[in-house]
Amino acid sequence: MEFQKGMDLSFIPELEDAGVQVKDFDGTVMDPLDLVQKYGVNSVRLRIWNAPEHVRESGGYCSYAHTLAMAKRIRAHGMSFMLDFHYSDFWADPGQQRKPKDWENLSFKELKEAVFSYTRDTLTALKEEDVLPDIVQIGNEIRSGLLFPDGELPDYTKMVQLVNAGIRGARAAAGKDEMQVMIHLDQGGRYFYLKEWFDCSFEAGLEDFDLIGLSYYPFWHGTFTDLKETMTKLIQDCKKPIMVVETAHAWRKSAHGFIDEQQEKIAGFPATPAGQKQVLDLVANIVASLPDEMGQGIYYWEPICVPKDGEGGWSENMGLLEEKGTIMEGIRSFLFTRNDACPEKPAKIYEPEPMTVVKDEACGLPEMLPVLLYDGMVEQRRVNWNEVPDTRVTGEYDVTGNVEGVPFAAHAKICVVEELPEAENLLLDVGWEDGLARWNVEKSEDAVAVQLFPEFVDPFPAPPVNAVRVEAPKNFTFSICQTVKVQEAGTYTLSVAFQGTDTTNVDVRLFLNTEEGKEETVIHPTEHAWTGYKVTCEIRKPQEVTAGIRISSPPMYGMMRNFCLQTVKREGQ
Repeated sequence: MEFQKGMDLSFIPELEDAGVQVKDFDGTVMDPLDLVQKYGVNSVRLRIWNAPEHVRESGGYCSYAHTLAMAKRIRAHGMSFMLDFHYSDFWADPGQQRKPKDWENLSFKELKEAVFSYTRDTLTALKEEDVLPDIVQIGNEIRSGLLFPDGELPDYTKMVQLVNAGIRGARAAAGKDEMQVMIHLDQGGRYFYLKEWFDCSFEAGLEDFDLIGLSYYPFWHGTFTDLKETMTKLIQDCKKPIMVVETAHAWRKSAHGFIDEQQEKIAGFPATPAGQKQVLDLVANIVASLPDEMGQGIYYWEPICVPKDGEGGWSENMGLLEEKGTIMEGIRSFLFTRNDACPEKPAKIYEPEPMTVVKDEACGLPEMLPVLLYDGMVEQRRVNWNEVPDTRVTGEYDVTGNVEGVPFAAHAKICVVEELPEAENLLLDVGWEDGLARWNVEKSEDAVAVQLFPEFVDPFPAPPVNAVRVEAPKNFTFSICQTVKVQEAGTYTLSVAFQGTDTTNVDVRLFLNTEEGKEETVIHPTEHAWTGYKVTCEIRKPQEVTAGIRISSPPMYGMMRNFCLQTVKREGQ
């Protein structure tokens, strides 16, 4: 198969109805499909909703009629066509897989028949219009199941029966030589989740399919190396080709949607037009580097969207168009071909975390640094630091270094201080030596596992530091908090270290409730490092406050440790 350089362009009918115009670099107004094809796009993905007219927010888009009209435009451009069945009247993803309204009262047997006949009939109708998809997805990001509650995991038996009904419906409409069937899951960089899903699904009788499709957003789904290793192992396990059917990166930061500073750090590349292009180049290279050409393509999710003042959301910073509708540099990533792959080229240096050292102490800069290559692998390379700061003088320093075989510099930030401040922690038993007795824990059901998780930290053999780990096999809610008395008015900070996994609809928040209101911050989990978060608020008088974390999420795990509530500044200081 030709390497697929695709985009999900399901928003186009809605944008065109709103009068949105898209422009080439020189300002020329173009048809959206003409524009993306000019820069190498050879495939388009569309989602289809059963009866979107039942959901006011949908605007009636992504219906069969819209799908047919778009499919004809795609074929007129000579592009391949992927169709994504959501089996819902609106969005379906790991956090929400709502049954179509017309199927809500069906028995399970009737539901299976509805999935089969709807899939078969839709594809047959498209085939009769000479726009049969090249690839069809049986569900969208179905790692947590589909058609809730009937097909919700951990009940793999029912979930697999529903997926099989979709597969059989697709096969009834067209053979393998005409159309390929794809299974699409999120968490593209987390093999442990995907192995469990496929192992359990095969055991439950999952029928044969042709392709694996993954969602991989670097601010949610693990590192680029995780993506490479996950795809490599899935190919070995399942003997199926693989695609990244959803990916994206921001061209600027946003406080009202996707990619704030913490998510930018997790993604590993700046939220700039250049950073956006580099992420796309990297994902394309990683997929193309898989052995035996088993990596068959990438798709950008909804790049044709224009920011609107105050609207926030995806269009604010995740598309490939700026405010005037002009295309940006990221589009040039789709000119990529397999022959352009540069697997050994350095993409990024993983620089040391900013350091704070006490005056007259040594900095301890590392002698080796990890370097990410364009095939997704990481190598340790020697670094020569140009000028190590004199720690006899307090201040902030930016040290540069030359890394072996890398054409750009490494940076290390060092802050030299007189002494490290200490303050009393108002929370009790933050190391959980007494278990969870001093903490209030609430969870949505018994399937949510909550346990203490001892972690050993340097210098070994120091005593372990306890963390609380929470995990669930299905959508869940969880909270852990403690109520304490604050004796003095002043400015207070609540902080915590968090580690875990992320995806669509994961909502983790650190909160501090006071008589004056509630302060909170969003936590963006990553399993590769403990990340610190904090909230700060003014407390005007002595009172009881409640500090903690709450989670509402599809299946994931999270760990938390080092809760600390302390005064930053007392009133009158």
